[in-house]
Amino acid sequence: MKNRNPKAQVSVLSLAVRSALAAMIAMPMMASAADTLEDEVATIRRPTNYVEGGVTGVSESSAKFGEYNGLNENAALIGNFSVRGGDAYLGDAGRSRWGVHGSDLGTTSRELGVTIENQGSWYLNFGYDQLRHNITDTYQTPQQGSMGGNTFTLPADFGVFNAAAAPSARTLNATQLGAFHTEEVSSTRKNSSLAAGVHLTPHLNLKFDFNNLVQDGAKLIGAGALGNITVPTTATTWRAEAVAILMNPTDYETNTFNLGLNWVGDKGHLSGSYHASIFKDSYDRLSYQNPMMSAAAAPPAGTYQTTTLSTAPDNQLHQLQLSGGYAFTPATKLTGGLSYGRTTQNDNFLTGMPEIGFSPASSLNGKVITKHADVKLVNQAARNLALSAALKYNERDNRTPSNIYSYLALNNATMDRAANAPYSNKKTELELAGDLRFGGGQSIKLAYDFEKTSRWCNNYALATDCVVATDNTENKLGLTYRTKLGEAMRMNVGYAFAKRTGDYDHNAITPLGGLDAGSLVAVNAQDYPGYYAVTYSERKRHLLKAGLNWQASERLDFGLDGRYADDEYDATLGVQNGQTASINLDATFSYSDDSSVSAYVNWHHAKKDMRIGAAGNQSLPAGVGTNTGTSYAALVAPSNVWTNELTEDGNAVGLATAHRLMGGKLELKGDLSYSLDKSTYSTKLLYPAAAACDAPGTLTCGDLPAIRTELVTLKLFGIYALDKSSKVSVGYLYQKLKSDDYFYNWYQYGYTGLRGMPTNQVAPTYEVHLVAA
Repeated sequence: MKNRNPKAQVSVLSLAVRSALAAMIAMPMMASAADTLEDEVATIRRPTNYVEGGVTGVSESSAKFGEYNGLNENAALIGNFSVRGGDAYLGDAGRSRWGVHGSDLGTTSRELGVTIENQGSWYLNFGYDQLRHNITDTYQTPQQGSMGGNTFTLPADFGVFNAAAAPSARTLNATQLGAFHTEEVSSTRKNSSLAAGVHLTPHLNLKFDFNNLVQDGAKLIGAGALGNITVPTTATTWRAEAVAILMNPTDYETNTFNLGLNWVGDKGHLSGSYHASIFKDSYDRLSYQNPMMSAAAAPPAGTYQTTTLSTAPDNQLHQLQLSGGYAFTPATKLTGGLSYGRTTQNDNFLTGMPEIGFSPASSLNGKVITKHADVKLVNQAARNLALSAALKYNERDNRTPSNIYSYLALNNATMDRAANAPYSNKKTELELAGDLRFGGGQSIKLAYDFEKTSRWCNNYALATDCVVATDNTENKLGLTYRTKLGEAMRMNVGYAFAKRTGDYDHNAITPLGGLDAGSLVAVNAQDYPGYYAVTYSERKRHLLKAGLNWQASERLDFGLDGRYADDEYDATLGVQNGQTASINLDATFSYSDDSSVSAYVNWHHAKKDMRIGAAGNQSLPAGVGTNTGTSYAALVAPSNVWTNELTEDGNAVGLATAHRLMGGKLELKGDLSYSLDKSTYSTKLLYPAAAACDAPGTLTCGDLPAIRTELVTLKLFGIYALDKSSKVSVGYLYQKLKSDDYFYNWYQYGYTGLRGMPTNQVAPTYEVHLVAA
C-alpha cells in the first residue's frame, strides 16, 4: 500500500531558510501599539498608505494546521497593502475618496478590494476573496479520477474481494494494495462582489449588491451499493450495502442579489429590499465502481458494479423584506419587520438506475414559502426603569406535492414504498423584559419568554400526520442581578427556569419506513413506546450564571465567571437528564506602563444520561419489545433496556505577555496556551446479555476508548519601527496537535466493517514550526 512518507527531520538552519518571514498574517505591522494618538488622528484626516511583503513557510504540510488559513504549503510569498486617496482627505470642500487594499496575498485565504465614493452622493465597491478548506491529507482510495470530478473507476486489474469475510481474514492482494493512493481533499471558494449606492435625496438612498460564489474541489461522502445482484459468470452477488468513502464534487456556483430602498427621517426610518439567491451544481450525479462481493468468487477481469449517487440539485430563493422604526417620544420607540420568501427546486430525477421502481412524477416540483414578522416596543418608563416587549413569527410552509414512490432498498430484498413529506413548521415567540436600576450601582432585570412551535405536512400522500411531535411550547423566566461591591468590584448573578411541554401523535406515519409493500406498518417513527427525541421531549431546565470583576489595583485586575445548567427530560426512553458546567478565570497585571502579563484558565464539563431499548422484535431472557405495528397500541415497550452515559470535558490554560521597549520603537509579544478536550461513552446492560459484553473487541457494553484532542501553541514575535514609515516584524509559531479517535479505526485496512472499503484515514495529528519576519 502507498502510504505517506515519514516526517522528514528538519535542521534549524534549513527551517529558518525555508520558513523565513511569516507571521504577518497574524500581526499586520500597521496595527502596532507603537502608533501614537497623534498618528491615529492624522490617519483619520490623511490615511497612511502601506505595503507589507515577506515569505511564509512551515516545517511540514498539514491539512488540519492549514485547514482555513492557507499555511499548509512549505513556502509561499505573502503580502498586504492599502492605498487610499482623494480630495476628501485634503481638508477642503472635496468629497471624493478612493482606496485599494489587499491582505494575505500569496495564500489560499487572500482578499482584494477597490472602493470609489463621493461622500453624500454615491459609492462603488469591488471585492474578491478566496478561502480553501483543507479537509484531509490522509485519505486513500483505489478509485481513479481527479478530485472535483464526478466519475471514478477502478483499475482493470484491481479485481474483486469477499466483503462478507471478517475484516481480519479479508486479504487484499499486492495489486489491490498497490492501487491505493493518497488524495489531498479540499474545497475552495472564490467570492467576487460588486456593491453600489446612490443618495437620491438627503433622506432617501438606493443600494445594490451582487455576489458571485464559486466552489470547486470535493468533500468526503459515504455511499452504499445495491446488493443481491448477480455477479457475471458467478453464483454469488454484489455485497448489499457495501460502503465506500468517495470524493463528492463541489462544483457549485451561487449568485446573490440585493436591491434596497432606504428612507431616514427625523423620527423614523423605513427600508424595503429584494433578495435573490440562485444556486447551480454543474453535476447531477456521482458514479463509481464497487468491487465488493458477498462471497469469494472470480468474475471476469475488469467486471465491477457501477453505482450512482445524485448530487445537490439546483435551486432558487426570492425574498421581499420590509423593516422600519419610529420614535413616538425620546423614551418610546417601535421597530419591526416583514419578509416573504419563495424557494423552488425542480431538477429532474435521475433515471435508469436499478433501484428505482416507480416514480409518479419526473421531478420534485419543490416549493417552500417562508414568512417572517417581528415587532419590538422599547420604553424608558423612568430614568431608572426600561421596559421592552417583542413578538416574532416565523413560518416555513412547504408546498411541495407529496407522492408515493417505489424503490428497492439497498439489500434488494423487496420493493418498498415511501412518501415524501412536505415538512412545515411555524414558531411564535413573545419576549417581555424590565430592567430596574437603583442605589449603589445595583440593577435587576426580569425577563419572560414564550415560544410555541408547530409542525405538519401539507397534502401528505399517506393521509396521516407526518411528524410525531406536532407541537412544543416552552415558557422561560429569568432574573439577573448586578451590583457594585465597593469601587473596585462588580458582580452579577442570574437564574433562569424553563419548562417545555409537547403534543404528540404517536400514530403518525413518518416518511422513513412508513410503508411496507403498500401497508401502513410503522407508526411512531418506528420508535418504542416511551421514546422521545431529545429536541422534542418535554423538559425542565435550571440555569445559573454568575460573574465577578475585581480591579485589585491600578495595575491588577481579575475576572471570574461560571455557568451551570441542569436538564431533566420526561421520557421513559431517550435522554433522561443532562448537565453542563463551565468556569473561566482570567487575570491581567501591568507591571509597568509598557509591560503586562495576562493568564486564563477554563474548565468545561457536560454529561448526558440516556436509556435505550434493544433492537426491535428481539426476544431476550429479560423480555420482548416491538417497534413496528399498525397502531401505537400494538407496540410493545422493551424490557431489554440498556443505559449509556456521554461525558465531555475540556480544560484550557494560557499565558500572554507584551512589552514595549526603546521608547516604543520595539514591541515584543508572547503567547503560550494548552488545551485538552476529552469525550467518553459508557454503556451498561440492564438485562442478561446473550454473550459476555466485556469480551475483548466486542464493546457491547462498558467504556469505549476516550476521544482526546490535545493542543499546545507557542507564539513569539516582535515589531521594530525603523522610522515613521518602515517597520520590521519577526516571529515564531509552534503548534502541536495530538488527537485520538477510535472512530478512525474503521477506516484502516484489516479493521473496516464487513461491508467497508478502507481509506486509511487517521485522526489529525501534527507538529509544526513556523518562522516569520
